[in-house]
Amino acid sequence: MAGPDRIGGGRVGILPGSFNPPTIAHTDLAAAAMRRFELDCVVYSLSSVIVDKERVEGLCREDRLLLLSLLARDHPWLRVAVVNRGLYSEQAPGFRASFGGDPDLRFIVGMDKVLQIFDPKYYDDRERALDALFAHVRLVAANREDWGAAELRALLDQPANLPYRDRVEPLALAAHLKDQSSSAVRRGVEEGSSWDGDVPEAVRAFVAATGAFRDSYDLRVAAIDTLYPVREWAETEVSLETLMARAAEPGEAGEAVRGLLRTRMTPRALKDRLRDLGLTRS
Repeated sequence: MAGPDRIGGGRVGILPGSFNPPTIAHTDLAAAAMRRFELDCVVYSLSSVIVDKERVEGLCREDRLLLLSLLARDHPWLRVAVVNRGLYSEQAPGFRASFGGDPDLRFIVGMDKVLQIFDPKYYDDRERALDALFAHVRLVAANREDWGAAELRALLDQPANLPYRDRVEPLALAAHLKDQSSSAVRRGVEEGSSWDGDVPEAVRAFVAATGAFRDSYDLRVAAIDTLYPVREWAETEVSLETLMARAAEPGEAGEAVRGLLRTRMTPRALKDRLRDLGLTRS
């Protein structure tokens, strides 16, 4: 969990997602929930295990975490967390322990996720899991595509869902946001169509600087993976921007760096090779 000082209790919104990339819909949804439910903070929750999205393409998790941290940096009511459980019923105890006290937790989700939460196929014992979830959290359900408050009421009025009806609260998003998605942004970048109006400025700048969602981004992922075993040393000794620039060069100089990124080495051999190529600060 990253962010300002720990909150003991209070009203906490948890906004889960793959954030691949973060969009204006994510930021506006967090702000709308903050206002509507008078929350003390909202947590962008990035899961390393995402139900029905086990194979995630696009940004690597490190870059998604970087972007969320940049978006939260200037807002004292925002926090960022990484979780390693897929179901909200599994995540809730960890969040409660992280915040201390007796927090009033609200998971902020789209209507499509509400359908998933109530779908029996995700549970060995649906009633037990939902009882455990709703004993400690509420859901804030934002309209999504053609799903709105009326559809939510119909879902919650089903006999199997009635015990949980009072634990789910609708939240209306502006019409131009309800169909916005990270996948549409990725397609827009890949196809060269309009996309930049759907993401915050920090995301636009990142995509421009890194070649995200294009073939050239593979080099950045390879560089991050290569440096990961020596990450504490690399944070002070290696400029990722310089490494990427060298890797993109044509000819032997660039090929030497690209070869480095393709080769598995021991940490010591990797440091020596980076020094040999002039890619360290000392």
